[in-house]
Amino acid sequence: MEKEYYLGLDIGTDSIGWAVTDTNYKILKFNGNSMWGIRLFDESQTAEDRRTYRTSRRRIQRRRERLALLEMLFNEEISKVDPAFFIRLKESNLLIEDREDINKTGKYTVFNDKDYNDKDFHKKFPTVYHLRKELIKNKEPHDIRLVFVALHHIIKKRGHFLFDTDVSDIPRFEEVYKDLTDYLSDNYEIDFPCDKLNECQEILKSKKESKTAKFNALSAELGIDKKEKQKSAVLSLMCGLTTKICDIFDDELLKDPELEKITLNNSFDEKASDYEALLGERYELIEKIKAVYDWSVLADVLNGEKYISYAKVKIYEEHKEYLRQLKTYVRKYFPEKYKDIFRKSKDKLNNYVAYSGHVKTNGKTGVVEGRCNEEDFCAFLRKELGEIKDESYADMWSRIKNNVFMPKQSSANNGVIPMQVNRIELKAILDNAKEYLPFLNNKDENGISVYDKILSLFDFRIPYYVGPLNTHSKRAWLCRKEGEKIYPWNFEKIVDVDSSAQKFIENLTSKCTYLPDKDVIPKNSLLYTKYMVLNELNNLKIDSQKIDVQLKQDIFNDLFKKHYKVTNKRLRDYLTSKGLEFDSDSISGIDGDFKSSLKSFIDFEKSEFSSLSDGDKEDIIHSITIFGDDKKLLKKRLKEKYKNIDEKTVSKISKLKYSGWSGLSREFLKEIECINKETGELTNIISALWDTNDNLNQILYSDNYSPTFIEKINEMNSFDNEKTLKEIVDDLYVSPKVKRPIYQSLQIIKEIEKIEKCPPKKIFVEVPRYTGEKKRTNSRKAQLLKLYKKIKSEYGELYDQLDGTDEEKLRSDKLYLYFTQLGECIYTGEKIDLDDLMGNNSLYDIDHIFPQSKIKDDSILNNRVLSLKKFNGAVKGDHYPLPSKTREGRRAFWKKLLENNLITKTKYERLIRNTELTDEELTGFISRQIVETGQSTKAVAKLLEMMYPNTETVYVKAGIVSDFRDRDYNKDKMSKSRDVNDLHHAKDAYLNIVVGNVYNEKFTHDRANFIKGLKADGKDSKSLNKIFDYDIKGAWVAKNNESLNQVINTMNKNNILYTRYSYKQQGELFKANILKKGKGQIPIKSGKRSDISKYGGYDKAKSAYFALVEYDDKKNRVRKFVPIDIVKEKSYLLDPVKFMENEMNLKNPKIVLPCIKYNSCISLNGFRMHLSGKNSGGRQIQFRPGVQLVLSPEQGRYIKRISKFCERQSFCERQSKKTDIKVDKEHDKISKEENIEIFDVLIHKMTNTIFKEKFKDFGSKLSLKRDIFVELECEKQCKVIREMLKILHNDARLGDLTLIGESTNFGTILTNSKISGLGSVKLINQSVTGLFESETDLLK
Repeated sequence: MEKEYYLGLDIGTDSIGWAVTDTNYKILKFNGNSMWGIRLFDESQTAEDRRTYRTSRRRIQRRRERLALLEMLFNEEISKVDPAFFIRLKESNLLIEDREDINKTGKYTVFNDKDYNDKDFHKKFPTVYHLRKELIKNKEPHDIRLVFVALHHIIKKRGHFLFDTDVSDIPRFEEVYKDLTDYLSDNYEIDFPCDKLNECQEILKSKKESKTAKFNALSAELGIDKKEKQKSAVLSLMCGLTTKICDIFDDELLKDPELEKITLNNSFDEKASDYEALLGERYELIEKIKAVYDWSVLADVLNGEKYISYAKVKIYEEHKEYLRQLKTYVRKYFPEKYKDIFRKSKDKLNNYVAYSGHVKTNGKTGVVEGRCNEEDFCAFLRKELGEIKDESYADMWSRIKNNVFMPKQSSANNGVIPMQVNRIELKAILDNAKEYLPFLNNKDENGISVYDKILSLFDFRIPYYVGPLNTHSKRAWLCRKEGEKIYPWNFEKIVDVDSSAQKFIENLTSKCTYLPDKDVIPKNSLLYTKYMVLNELNNLKIDSQKIDVQLKQDIFNDLFKKHYKVTNKRLRDYLTSKGLEFDSDSISGIDGDFKSSLKSFIDFEKSEFSSLSDGDKEDIIHSITIFGDDKKLLKKRLKEKYKNIDEKTVSKISKLKYSGWSGLSREFLKEIECINKETGELTNIISALWDTNDNLNQILYSDNYSPTFIEKINEMNSFDNEKTLKEIVDDLYVSPKVKRPIYQSLQIIKEIEKIEKCPPKKIFVEVPRYTGEKKRTNSRKAQLLKLYKKIKSEYGELYDQLDGTDEEKLRSDKLYLYFTQLGECIYTGEKIDLDDLMGNNSLYDIDHIFPQSKIKDDSILNNRVLSLKKFNGAVKGDHYPLPSKTREGRRAFWKKLLENNLITKTKYERLIRNTELTDEELTGFISRQIVETGQSTKAVAKLLEMMYPNTETVYVKAGIVSDFRDRDYNKDKMSKSRDVNDLHHAKDAYLNIVVGNVYNEKFTHDRANFIKGLKADGKDSKSLNKIFDYDIKGAWVAKNNESLNQVINTMNKNNILYTRYSYKQQGELFKANILKKGKGQIPIKSGKRSDISKYGGYDKAKSAYFALVEYDDKKNRVRKFVPIDIVKEKSYLLDPVKFMENEMNLKNPKIVLPCIKYNSCISLNGFRMHLSGKNSGGRQIQFRPGVQLVLSPEQGRYIKRISKFCERQSFCERQSKKTDIKVDKEHDKISKEENIEIFDVLIHKMTNTIFKEKFKDFGSKLSLKRDIFVELECEKQCKVIREMLKILHNDARLGDLTLIGESTNFGTILTNSKISGLGSVKLINQSVTGLFESETDLLK
């Protein structure tokens, strides 16, 4: 008979805790080991950084290829004039001694004729733009080399390809401005004036006005008052000023401290992806504002000229003239500052040297120490020169004041230049040159002239939907028509563009969250936008009641189908027009305006698209989503597929902009059918959303359908036994951050199943949703002060109280709620005495609006309030809703708090609500504790359900496990400290079993009775706070604390297995910055530039893994860990022995172990460590501890208190720069005496336990610092203890022990890479759980 057992998993992004118990919560054993453990690994990184580097590499490589092709086209003709010309160009980056025969090539780089050299060239053409202008303006014959140099520069820096049109069609001001104003009107109901376009464009392109001056002038011209915050914010950003994002969108929720403000200047591109992630679809408004801004910058760059070179030469002359004026002015009025302004180079000195990037030292070009931009330079001049001393220089001073002084040819503004502008110039130069360079008219066998080839070279971009042009890449999907070499001028002849595009579609499309073998649909498809609107609309409530289905459908038809944006105001106006009476604050279920819309539906409702069916529209939206960036291909596909639409309609369609993919498939929304029990008819998900007021999650799990939709989905997802575990995980549509932990988890489950010879009865999982890097949040004090400024006149005393309150004290929830409630009891309105509030025997409580006994919501924003204890005990208690007398008497005050953003709308709605919690709400809450809705968790759920159809998978929320840990009788017996060790992951997995099983048995298997108990009063009532006080069949024995004692006994054990995921390093080969000559480990290039002593090199070569090699060392054979650098791995694999001889200079090498991965477990004289890196070029090997530090429960709890204090101290330092936060002995329960005890315990661990093998020297050093530690202030002692714990922890961190006279990087575990003579050195081969392991003696 198979035995029943439970498996618990605690899955994080860099760890997995696991535990195996019987049905009474006893940990099982195998081979004498308790079956619980932790598996640690480095957090998996997304492909974003690699993609950025890859894109940059490809861009540079393709630019090189363009220039090589240009050289190929000119080679024969230039060689007739100057045979060494291209040799000189190629060797321009070499020192003279490394070049070809200097007598043949000459000492100059470009021109080396007897009567014309580089000096002559630069004298006539100070910049390449002067040359370009000359070749356009003067039709007389020019040297072919001059033509090549000009064309080389144009083809190298073509400009952006954002406008897929001819130059005549580059958007004019009227177009970009109207596009913005139409968008604001359709989506935000903002009317921007459009009747003064000429005046607006003249202001925007003015070169003399500052950004602020432009803003003020436009505001006056358009009649926009600065009090119109949103309009002013849009206008401000349009002028290039720094603007608050929350003002642009009139949304306080966008006050992200990391991205609070936005500007369209040089730094915008670096943060563009962050803005897009923050704003989602709303980012489109930023793009439209930027289009207007870019127009103004381009107008400034062109300065009224047709050719860019003419404008750049004008800038050069302007810069030259203002430099002359500035030098004259400084010599006349500030001669003592002349050198500081024009000759000195120093970091952070924003003078002319830093601005221009040029300095002369002893008559030669020197090194510029620091750089600055135009604004910094102007600020420097204003500071150094003070007020104007001569009115004849008024124009110069005006420009300095407005930060538009001495513009440069090369600036960040060049990024707005479209390729069409440079193409005009290219064509003009070629048109002149073909008259005196006849070879440009020569045609090949296909009738293509050199002239046309150069234009093709300029125009050509490899379409993203074609992908890599090589056929050997695994990821290439290119389809060829012919086998010739591909050039820009024969691309369409050789490449089957349509077939390649089709393959791209097949490769690109992601898979559905619920049906992993089905393709997702575009985010803007008619079907998906309908789903999004209905899913949001179905949450709408009036007076806490869901609206009638018919009304919901009317809103959909009358509002969403007619307006791009359905605002809260539009909704209220519509409801009023329908005769509904309601208070403005009684609408709930939506947060402000609706976030979803039927944009694509409205776009295609226009008359010119009337001939298109819904299927046609869906197909067009699909094409736009994929090919929207290539208008040419999009138009071609539209014309081929839809013969019934004319050219004008095709053009209009191609201007529609849709991007992004949903997470759902058409099959999921339309083809999963279940029987509606009420009507007896088959229905699908989108129909259920239309016919009911349930959202998707409610529909999936609703018993109103047979079978339930979730059951139908599970039935459709069949498990492919032919795939490996890794292939299954790789196919999941989840973040790379979660794939590694999912795969490791499945490996653990498989190994446990192998040991127990059957699957577990239940699997309990807690999987966190990856939310990205944590952002720094604004301090409570800063937030409150900002809100209080609006009501300062009415609440001046409270404002002063708040202003004088330390940031640290506001971490108290009681004090924070005191200020958000304007110092009043939320229920009675009685003034709260601040001294009494913060006293030990406070008359006040933090209460939960939704009682905790019924719903566990501990949110301070939505559910917690400050109130009188006596009111809670005598009136409110565990009842909900609040008494009508309280609601009616306090409603106006609560509304005031809401209007001043002191409470959230959710909290307000809970306070005023007059209906009880429904069965649906209570059930919904309970379901959310044991049903996870996150994408990654759903992926795990599907896998487990497919792999183990007879095993029940239970998902446990971290919150209910924390509640169990923090119960009064558990608090001191189950606390955890992350600073001490990682064993808590296994203990959390164990508690997932215990708590998850209790909730599962009570709520899943006895839900109806428990809900009834939650709603009952008196002796029949049930409380979530007392769930562990009752016997629960099959889950909990409360009598004599039987189950509790078992849990506490287990939690006090530390016999937990520990393994770490080992791997080969990939990715970055070395640090990308090139070091100066004489420094570096890897040459810049092979060949002549491989000499690091001359040309420098790359530093910090990254190793893929290590090899264990035996070789002759002086008199003996020794063994050594040799790092195999990624950049040299191919050479090593080709012939390992030869590699060791030639590259590593080892005599008679023998490969003992060819690959020892990073994080491999090595035992050195019985002390386990994990191999973590190399040091000193591989002469030393770095490790991290492979043993977990274990302290007593009391010591663990004390360290947790230290950690809390240090975190609070760190928080206050960040927010208020306050560094004198003191330990409160009564509150923090920390003392110097106990700190000294902990210090001694940690020294003892280092010197007298298994840690002594590698930590004895550290411990001995630190013991000599004991007297210094004893004399430290208590707060500094806490910091030292935390730093000591970092050293003993197993994550390879170092400790900053400068407070006791040691280094900032104390505690590196290093071992000589030569391991012979170290005693016992073994490689420990461990299974994923550590329940199986073997040893390999590395010295035998």
